[in-house]
Amino acid sequence: MDSSSRPSAPRFACRALPPERFLVPDVHLLDPQHGVDLDGDLLVEDGKITAIGPGLVKSAGITVLDDLAGCCAFPGFVDPHVHLRTPGFEYKEDLGSGSLAAAAGGYVTVVAMANTDPVVDCGPVASWVLDQAAQHAVVRVGQVGSVSKGLKGEELAEMLELADAGVVAFSDDGRPVSDADLLLNALRYARGAGRPILLHLESTSLALDGVMHEGKWSARLGLRGIPAACESAPLARDLEIVRYAAAEESRLSAGCATTPGSAGGAGRSGSLVHFQHLSAADSVRLVRRAKEESLPITAEATPFHLLLTDERLCSFDQNLKVNPPIRSEEDRVALVTALADGTIDCVATDHAPHAPQEKEVPIEDANCGSTGLETAFAALYTGLVLTGTLPLGRLVEAMSGAPCRLLGLSEPRLVAGASADFCIFDLGETWKVTPETLRGKSRNCAFLGETFTGRVRLTVVDGARRFARARGEA
Repeated sequence: MDSSSRPSAPRFACRALPPERFLVPDVHLLDPQHGVDLDGDLLVEDGKITAIGPGLVKSAGITVLDDLAGCCAFPGFVDPHVHLRTPGFEYKEDLGSGSLAAAAGGYVTVVAMANTDPVVDCGPVASWVLDQAAQHAVVRVGQVGSVSKGLKGEELAEMLELADAGVVAFSDDGRPVSDADLLLNALRYARGAGRPILLHLESTSLALDGVMHEGKWSARLGLRGIPAACESAPLARDLEIVRYAAAEESRLSAGCATTPGSAGGAGRSGSLVHFQHLSAADSVRLVRRAKEESLPITAEATPFHLLLTDERLCSFDQNLKVNPPIRSEEDRVALVTALADGTIDCVATDHAPHAPQEKEVPIEDANCGSTGLETAFAALYTGLVLTGTLPLGRLVEAMSGAPCRLLGLSEPRLVAGASADFCIFDLGETWKVTPETLRGKSRNCAFLGETFTGRVRLTVVDGARRFARARGEA
């Protein structure tokens, strides 16, 4: 191939709305990545943040959002791992409902996985999804292309064609890339495309028919367990392949040579490999050691793995059946520690909506997955920040700037001149998660019935209000 060619930049799409002119007075502005931590006003004009600070002067034609006074403004959240179910599974979720759920959680950008029907394994399907997002989505939607054709793990998808169509990354999420040679070649093409590969870690033979984490609670409940090695073993193998690929890239760079599909890493500013939804302490230890070697990797964890443990499955609540499973307290503490120290780079929801008939069955037969976009910040703020376990600034950074860096994207910023992409939370509002409080199509939320503190009041994308909630509104 012509190594001088460059793939198209990642494409993000949402419904265009006229930019607005408004002032948010007397809020606390917190953008830890860019050194913003102050009380003041926030002025939006023509799609941009035109000023922040105390005592901003209201000019003619500016709407003042007085009801938000006393709230907290953050750079908009970014989720690198959601399932919006388009195309093929719109009965569970679609681009409109999923993006509305995202806006209701403070997200300005979400990245949709490729395990749809048809699979997003070629450029025309990716382009179609993004065209649909431009018509129906209320926040920016990016699309992931699959690593293998049909998610079968047998041959590579059209990765460069997908990159030209604007996909932001590659992943067979929902299935592991079990073939080592396929993964190595995928890394070579991903390097040339300037996109990371997002890896789902699972030994399917170990996980066979498993319902929950293998431990004392699975034994007591008589449910087949899934051992932590189901995740850490493939992680160890994948890290060896990343080491090989990184060494290969260094040799190629030194010799100014190229491999098929490689542009010497041109255009890639994020990670080469991102490990999805870590759940186990052993996985944390492997990732920490790999980062000490400066391998080009990043990792994420979900709110339910950071907050819940396998003991909760005593209720046989199908909404708690997720993949990888909620694990032990030891695992949970290791994940929280890793999030705090940066070993785990970011929070991702793995938002996975399902229809009632797929969840309201015996737990052994229920589909894996939980929704999470609308509850992520409130759950983590309540469970980790208010308990003194995690600083608020680290949580905001893990939900905003960090996902952008691993994907090589520009970060939302609360600074004058930046695009107006932010969210505003009432950190004093307490609310209960019920089916009636959720905006998405599906109600399979692991946190149903929980009471949280901290709620979205406003989400702004490109200077337009995409979601607004009055104080106390359901």
